[in-house]
Amino acid sequence: MSQVRYPTASLKPHREDSLLSGHLWIFSGALQQPPHWIEEGGLVDVKSATGQFVARGYYNPRTDIAIRILTRHPDEAIDLEFFCRRIRSAMELRLAFDPEQTNAYRLVNAEGDGLPGLVVDFFADILVAQIHTAGMDRLRPLLVDALMQETGAHGLLLRNDGQARRREGLAIEKPDVVAGVVPLQVPIRENNVQFLVDPWQGQKTGFFLDQRDKRAALRKYARGSRVLNCFCYTGGFSLYAALASPDTHVTSVDISAPAIEAARQHFTLNGLDPDAHEFRVADVFDYLEEAQRRGELFDVVVLDPPAFAKNEAARSQALKAYRRLNTLGMQVLRPGGVLLSCSCSGTVRMDDLLGTIALCAQRLGRPVQLLESYTHGFDHPINLAMPETSYLKAVFCRV
Repeated sequence: MSQVRYPTASLKPHREDSLLSGHLWIFSGALQQPPHWIEEGGLVDVKSATGQFVARGYYNPRTDIAIRILTRHPDEAIDLEFFCRRIRSAMELRLAFDPEQTNAYRLVNAEGDGLPGLVVDFFADILVAQIHTAGMDRLRPLLVDALMQETGAHGLLLRNDGQARRREGLAIEKPDVVAGVVPLQVPIRENNVQFLVDPWQGQKTGFFLDQRDKRAALRKYARGSRVLNCFCYTGGFSLYAALASPDTHVTSVDISAPAIEAARQHFTLNGLDPDAHEFRVADVFDYLEEAQRRGELFDVVVLDPPAFAKNEAARSQALKAYRRLNTLGMQVLRPGGVLLSCSCSGTVRMDDLLGTIALCAQRLGRPVQLLESYTHGFDHPINLAMPETSYLKAVFCRV
């Protein structure tokens, strides 16, 4: 195959080392002369200071991450076949799922699957995709064709409504069916638990697939227990807990009334009486403070809040919020009870979360045992050379 040529961007001396180790980002400060003649999102060949080919990716002068790498092979064109190969590789990993038990998973996890700027979730026979970067946005027609060709999906919905697009100079778009047909609700199976996904209006792509293994792990602690699920959204953790045994009682709390209603529907869908459990539309912090004043105690407390820190500047305030939340969670947890504490803030590391839990327990004068720790499910792979793309932490502790 003859070498494909693209416009060139040159690195400063010795700035290719991280790329050679597998990193997929080039920051603007690493470029000798920013290639202003290349359109936002345009493809570029990256060369070392000595003129050697290093990688190929797409460029955006608007962002600190100036270039995101797609390939390190000079003869690999960024065309339809390129995307088909990447999607086939991603699909091979997901063959580990038993489709009789689980038919919903993340199909493409951005840098983790070698396609930075792209997230695709698979719900039964429907795809929901998010494009976060200008480079991927320019490649949209190829992406759509490759996804439909390789997966045989019945429909593809683009959810390009994330605020991250603004940083790339992209417009926030309304959900758009770009191939096939996408219904208002999609029934899925996850570990033989039934859910209804709202791909059009649900958060992110409609369902938080990254907590699948944590939901399954919760079951053994929930048998015969009083469980409190905070920030329950549409009731994923609540439903797994309630299905653990007939004598389990679950209280689900979320500030969103539609989410609480969806959680109740999920109980009914799985043969459970929602009236045998408690569902509360409330601010979680207010609810926990009230529960503490009442002296209410639970055997299991689940804390799965939204991201408290969107960037490094918000990290300090986020840690304060995690300390307050985990302190309140422990105060309504019976001695010897199990706390599941999660963080999806990328700038908060696992040791930050563990340190927060240890500090909260110490201040309350309670010993704490770490039982299990989790990051992403295997369908959310992380490029090992890019630890900054890891975001999810979850720990089960006995307090």
